[in-house]
Amino acid sequence: MMRRALILLTTILLSLLLFSCELFMKEPQAGKVYGIFVALDYDGLNQTILKGTIPDAVEQNKAFAALADGKYEGYLFVQKKDGIIDQTTINGTTIELYPTVENIEDAITALSGITTSNDLVLFTFSGHARVGTIAMAPMAGDGIVEYDVSQLLDLFSTVKGRKLIILDACKTGLAVPIDPASSSTLLENSIATWYRKYFDNDRSVKGDLFIMSSSANTDSYETTFGGKPHGVFTYALLQALGWDVDQGKMSKATPPAATGKRLTVDGLFSYIKMHQAFPIKRTLFNLLDEFQHPMVNGGALDMILFTF
Repeated sequence: MMRRALILLTTILLSLLLFSCELFMKEPQAGKVYGIFVALDYDGLNQTILKGTIPDAVEQNKAFAALADGKYEGYLFVQKKDGIIDQTTINGTTIELYPTVENIEDAITALSGITTSNDLVLFTFSGHARVGTIAMAPMAGDGIVEYDVSQLLDLFSTVKGRKLIILDACKTGLAVPIDPASSSTLLENSIATWYRKYFDNDRSVKGDLFIMSSSANTDSYETTFGGKPHGVFTYALLQALGWDVDQGKMSKATPPAATGKRLTVDGLFSYIKMHQAFPIKRTLFNLLDEFQHPMVNGGALDMILFTF
């Protein structure tokens, strides 16, 4: 009887130990946060004009800057109606802040020379997309340039640090062929090749880059919140970070998506799924086409973004 009691007690203690240890990557030392925020409204580019994309990028830049608490460098690559193109300097390289493939790649290459393993590097895109590509501005003319996302990911593989790529656009490469409620990370077309290259054989080694998408195999939507246009996904992301769009400041000391004193990729994703304005899948009570299922690449380990 005593032996059975000891076995039961040991089992309970081991269970408590296991369930109290969430599967995180090694908690990072405090580094800097770098952000590249890309947004196009496509005014003058022969595409459907989007109203929420540029506000998405602007507010994300502000929110992440607030979370970084001074250790922050953010770069806004957005279209401006006045046609003025600003410039910035990254690691001695002068870069035009206009959302072309060339400018974005120059910025990422410059960052690869200054980031460390303790840093957090963010990349967000708000705009149009097709499966496997995002629609960027041309160097000249009025069309668009389809940028293969696998090329973007290859370039980010050269950057040190924890990396989170956030894509708020239609069908941004993540496909769920059977059940849109799944957390499958199956990708279509060229991005599948990239995933096989970087994740299949030694996933635990290459787990410093996470990709979060606004939708799987459906369109992404934007709407107005309090009279202000935003992407449905990005607005929920801002809420998850604790950012009050109306007040232009953090509404809470700790982000609502945080668990304890950690904000992780999984915490952001879970919050967005629960709080975005559109349903995440079609149901008997929602037979309309307007549903949006966010996606994130999975893995055994969650990635810590900020600690408080």
